[in-house]
Amino acid sequence: MIKFFRKIRYDLMEKNKTGKYFKYAIGEIVLVVIGILIALQIDNLNTKKIENQREIKYLTNIKLDLNKDIESLEYNINFRHKKALGIEKLLNQINGQQILNLSETTYNVVNTLYQEKFQPSNVAYNELVSSGNMNLISNDSIKIYLFDLSLLYQSNSYYNEHETSEYEENISKPIFRLTDIERIKPVFLGLKTAEQANISERDFEALFKSQVYKNGCVILNWTSEGFIELYENLKTKSVKLVELIDLELKK
Repeated sequence: MIKFFRKIRYDLMEKNKTGKYFKYAIGEIVLVVIGILIALQIDNLNTKKIENQREIKYLTNIKLDLNKDIESLEYNINFRHKKALGIEKLLNQINGQQILNLSETTYNVVNTLYQEKFQPSNVAYNELVSSGNMNLISNDSIKIYLFDLSLLYQSNSYYNEHETSEYEENISKPIFRLTDIERIKPVFLGLKTAEQANISERDFEALFKSQVYKNGCVILNWTSEGFIELYENLKTKSVKLVELIDLELKK
């Protein structure tokens, strides 16, 4: 009988030990899980911090590019407006209007040779896209504006190619065939007046009778109007995007 109670007591002691060990094991597992969760949370925070720093770097560089573009666009818009006025005067003179300022006419003729192109400074954006890091940009509005600008850049590239072919065929060739570039160049550069360079209206007579050159001037004005509209749109979106980036960087 005594042995029986001793056995029961022993079994109870063993069960208590097992219970304690089980509770201890559960506690260890809980601590390990908590440790893993904390480690994952810290890792996520570090990853988020790194991604945030990369986003800030991209946005800062994109803003720098955009500010360069805005300055370039303002110059190109101004250039296009002035050139369009010069071409309008040439077309009037081609159509029979008297030439009152021969130096100005000489300048306008040479200026039709110049093709001013807007080239976007979108290095940071191209790097962002090519590296597959667009997901770093957390602001959806910024993403939309970046995409809109990329489409406008494509249009700009297409228009540039089209205009270049027009220059070569309808402007450059007639001027090279029908004028003396060496004599009119100093007037364009402001080194001489037309009179000092011995230039007269007769020097432009053949050019002004060229239907190819006249049509080229008409097309140049058409394309300039299109470019001005495109540049204004690019400038507006660029300015707005800079404002959005500034707000994002201040957060």
